[in-house]
Amino acid sequence: MTEHVSGRDVLRQAKELYEPYRNDVAPTGQRVAIIRFQPAENDPPDWKIKLEASKVSAEQKVKSFEHLGFQADHVVMPPGTTRAQFAEVLERANQDPQTRAIIVQFPPPAHLQPLVQRMDPAKDIDALTKGRSPYNACATAEGICRVVEPFAKDDPVIAVVGSKGFVGQGVVTTLREQGHRLMELDAGDDLRRVRDADIVVSVTGNPGILGPDHLRPHHRLVVDSGFVPQADGSVKGDVQRAAYDIPQHLTPVPGGIGPVEMATLMERVVRREVDPDAPSWKVDPRPYLTKDQLTQGVPEPSPATVTATQPAQMAQAAQAARGQQAAGPQNPGPQASGSQAAGSQAAGSQAAGAQASVGNPIAQAARLRTGAGHGGVGPGTVNPTAGPSAPTRAQSPVPPKPPTPGGPGR
Repeated sequence: MTEHVSGRDVLRQAKELYEPYRNDVAPTGQRVAIIRFQPAENDPPDWKIKLEASKVSAEQKVKSFEHLGFQADHVVMPPGTTRAQFAEVLERANQDPQTRAIIVQFPPPAHLQPLVQRMDPAKDIDALTKGRSPYNACATAEGICRVVEPFAKDDPVIAVVGSKGFVGQGVVTTLREQGHRLMELDAGDDLRRVRDADIVVSVTGNPGILGPDHLRPHHRLVVDSGFVPQADGSVKGDVQRAAYDIPQHLTPVPGGIGPVEMATLMERVVRREVDPDAPSWKVDPRPYLTKDQLTQGVPEPSPATVTATQPAQMAQAAQAARGQQAAGPQNPGPQASGSQAAGSQAAGSQAAGAQASVGNPIAQAARLRTGAGHGGVGPGTVNPTAGPSAPTRAQSPVPPKPPTPGGPGR
């Protein structure tokens, strides 16, 4: 069963870590400027959806920064905002010594986007100023990479879908700097190639772009950073709901990467303005099965047989096959075709009835995830990999230390 990696848990952890700094921040009257754009009545529906997502994100940032004791200056630019008007707002925030950080919600209107580069780089905590920010990637990209790291200790292949976008470029740059093996995919590529990866990161903002035809039970983690509000009030991500039960771990939408972005921004601003050595939020290592462990003896279904109704069947087939392997090698006789079919049914029944046995690696992984039981592992068992027990990579993500207060442009 797929386990969700909760961004809300990460944000709750960050709030607890940084709440003690509130008493230092609140009396100073320091501010964070959050600038977003409002659509016009006659704007295209797709543009309205993007700006609605921007609004939700801005409101979450207001809550996060106010929790730290900062005053959140939420600036809403009306439809028809001119270059001069936007430039004036940016310049005012640049020159105000009490405004310690500036965030421009993306996407701004196309004719205004170049003006974002006029932001004071020293106040750019979301890496919008093209290499002049103190940070190498936006908060979303950094947060994604930190969620990935506990699952990437043994040199897995990480697929990044949407690798040429703003967030995707940050993810690719960060993961490459850490020495990971990447599969970069974007518009026009065959996304079914993600089947060959161990971890999938999707940052396209294209609802339902990944489904049961793409995801597999051997995917130890699928990160979905899509967030597209719907007319009925719901939200869709890059992963179809029909595929939610396929991978071993998944960041859900909503409640996944959005709160992780907030936690990362909170950490950045605390380190910049209060304590450069403030603690980092973390995602605890979780047990997972490698592709070899999970697929040993389990044939991958051909693309033609994969439909939106098959995720549960795929998982059941994998479970039954692993139970059969744990029960010991089969002895095919002369009547292989008939006896194998009966044997498969028997093995499936045994697997369903023996989930608690330590000989079933999927059951063992589930027990480790939930903390239920600590039985020994019998001979021939495939052990799930669990974070620190996996081979440690030479590079680990270290959240960047900000310049000390009083640096250039402050």
